[in-house]
Amino acid sequence: MKPASPHPTSLRLALLAPLVAPIAPPYLGGAQALLRDLVAGLAARGHSVTLYATRGSQVPGARTIDLGISADAFHGARVQVTTDGQSASSHEALDATFFAQADAFLRMALHIAGHADEYDLVHAHAYDWPAFAFGALLPLPVLQTLHAPATSRAISTTLRTLAADAPNTRLSTVSRACAATYAPDVAIDTIVANGVDLAAIPFGPRPDANPEPYLLFAGRMAPEKGVVDALAIAARAGRRILVAGASYDDAYFTGQVRPALDTLEAAGRAEYLDVVPRERLWRLMAGAEAVLCPIQWEEPFGLVACEAQAAGAPVIGYARGALPDVVADGVTGYLVPPGDLDAAVAAVARVGGLDRAACRAHIAERFSLEAVLDGYERVYSEMLATSPSPSDGAAPA
Repeated sequence: MKPASPHPTSLRLALLAPLVAPIAPPYLGGAQALLRDLVAGLAARGHSVTLYATRGSQVPGARTIDLGISADAFHGARVQVTTDGQSASSHEALDATFFAQADAFLRMALHIAGHADEYDLVHAHAYDWPAFAFGALLPLPVLQTLHAPATSRAISTTLRTLAADAPNTRLSTVSRACAATYAPDVAIDTIVANGVDLAAIPFGPRPDANPEPYLLFAGRMAPEKGVVDALAIAARAGRRILVAGASYDDAYFTGQVRPALDTLEAAGRAEYLDVVPRERLWRLMAGAEAVLCPIQWEEPFGLVACEAQAAGAPVIGYARGALPDVVADGVTGYLVPPGDLDAAVAAVARVGGLDRAACRAHIAERFSLEAVLDGYERVYSEMLATSPSPSDGAAPA
């Protein structure tokens, strides 16, 4: 990534990560990958960045605080999302991690508060309730970026309380579509779209035909990502498909994904790659005929769709969530009605007529990492302009 011009003020930033996985390759999801790029990018611009994350996290240019917190304690809190956008996590799983979450975020908040004179601002990317609750009590300005849509009324109620009664806190999210999911409970007026480092992503001017062209699905093996529909689309279209991503919901993977994969693999029409490094994934995107995103939920952004287009691969997906913002329908891909497999298959037949260079240009114009960094620097400046300095020893008023 080419460093931008230095920011007028070098800020001292504490970034709080989601705790469900380390911020290290292979990245669990888009939030983790984006946070890695954001941290590295801010550091490259001359900011002093400290990352609070689970054990095993490491990002170039940043200091990482290891408080002995393991991501294993949070696996039970991974939210499974149903097609109607509601949380389907069991009460038992949430109860099992309730105190682990509270303890971990409390330890982080206490550490940040104890070192408040070392920071100008806290930027939290976690999506667990203690991150919101404890963040509001810090003697520093806190930007809470929401990387997930509203799936819990309890969380939305907490956010409403923050918006009304926590003057040190500002809420942001990554797309208009994601902000709209919170609208019944709280208005989120700060939107900074995610983006990708184009310099790191290779461009594929044409699909790789060795041994034959292929479609690609990339994402965690969870119902909301739509891998079963992706396999069905490829099968109906008579195309080979590569599937990359970790098993996130083991019961779903063994009960639904694995049988569909077995059928196609037996016919030589599919290959499951499990988790692959980002660099290899980008090369696979650059060689793909198209990347399939048949999402089953209100996707908050769609980083995979951004990466695919940056690599030159058109996107075929369902028109829901933020995908209509990320994909230029008919130019950089095709968006079809949710669940319409026939329309998706028809789109596969037409995708070769799209200009792959236009896909990359679309991302360069609207969703570059530089734009993300510029956006957050503007928000940081706005917040600090209306908040007292931590060195004053007073909480924001």
